[in-house]
Amino acid sequence: MNTCRATACLICLGVCGVAAQAQIYAGTTASGAIFLSSSLEDNAPQVIVEALALPEERHEREAVVATSRSIPEGFAPFIHEASVAYQLPVALIHAVISVESNYNPRALSPKGAQGLMQLMPATARRFGVVNSFDPRVNILAGSKYLRWLLDYFEQDLELTVAAYNAGEKAVIQAGRRIPRFSETEKYVPKVLALYKRALQQL
Repeated sequence: MNTCRATACLICLGVCGVAAQAQIYAGTTASGAIFLSSSLEDNAPQVIVEALALPEERHEREAVVATSRSIPEGFAPFIHEASVAYQLPVALIHAVISVESNYNPRALSPKGAQGLMQLMPATARRFGVVNSFDPRVNILAGSKYLRWLLDYFEQDLELTVAAYNAGEKAVIQAGRRIPRFSETEKYVPKVLALYKRALQQL
């Protein structure tokens, strides 16, 4: 079996590049041929490659790297932080920022909305924000508001996005439907379409 194990290990070098995290078992068949398997079997009773879990920090690092392929450099760590803190999909935060400001941290709307996630002054105060033009602070506060809206509207994403644009009171006054504001009626499908597309990329 020592010879079998040595030979199997050499063969396994080619397998490990593809399945470095997989458990590999080895053995010999009745005819003496080497047998490799990803599960424990009669013909493969011996583990020759142990599965090793990735360290948690490596998981986080890889998540940030994957995210940054679609998100402008410098904002990915803040979005990942907000995603973890408020249990929101990265794709949703990305979609809202893209539609709100197209990743312009200095954006200022005619109505006074500020920064990446276009926080209104009242919303900023509500979530303890002093400087809405600070990218990290803005993303965390905007994401916290999104999380609040999702819970308030019982995980209804469409109403959450509508309320982010028009305010929760407007959605309630509309009978818990999308308010018939031209801006909001265009905003909701735009964000949701971008969100669905981003789910495939992030």
